[in-house]
Amino acid sequence: MIRRIVLTGGPCGGKTTAIKEVRNYFEKEGFIVLNVDETATELINMGIKPFGDDSVSMYNFQEYVFSSQLTDENLIERYIEDNKNKNIIALYDRCLLDNKSYVNDEEFNKLLNKFNIDIEEYMNKFDLCIHMVSAAIGTEEYTLLNNNARIESKEEAIKKDNMILNCYKNVKSHIIADNRSNFDDKVNYVIDIIKKII
Repeated sequence: MIRRIVLTGGPCGGKTTAIKEVRNYFEKEGFIVLNVDETATELINMGIKPFGDDSVSMYNFQEYVFSSQLTDENLIERYIEDNKNKNIIALYDRCLLDNKSYVNDEEFNKLLNKFNIDIEEYMNKFDLCIHMVSAAIGTEEYTLLNNNARIESKEEAIKKDNMILNCYKNVKSHIIADNRSNFDDKVNYVIDIIKKII
């Protein structure tokens, strides 16, 4: 059994932490759990960034994101093909659709054409997309301290969360994980959602 799951959402939604917890849980259940880390964060940590000194344009940055992310996703697909008789969960900390919230429609379509991506066909490979709502919405937990690539103010994070949510409005199997009484409950909800599709 193979399942491909995207965790998306605004800044400081808990995606990276949730992926670690999901991985721990399902590996104990006997699954192979693969994950594609958030590409934009990796690039920013490498020094390729769309802000600050020596920055690249947002469009050029998204070109780098597409290129790197597709490489990682293709590696995952090769592994899955080589191990298709095993129980595998592939987790994606964002996918290409998230990038639509960082450029205008014309630029996003230009990126899709450049990389020969049919976005509907691309999204159909995912069994589930979970939108983890930013901690900027309804909590006092929003912070820039746990991610050097995060630069958005609380207000900007709320706006970005809504923009990303809008990108996924036509995606099948799209579920929202809101900010519950505490973060552990939010992560447990994500695990429960994944259990249901398994």
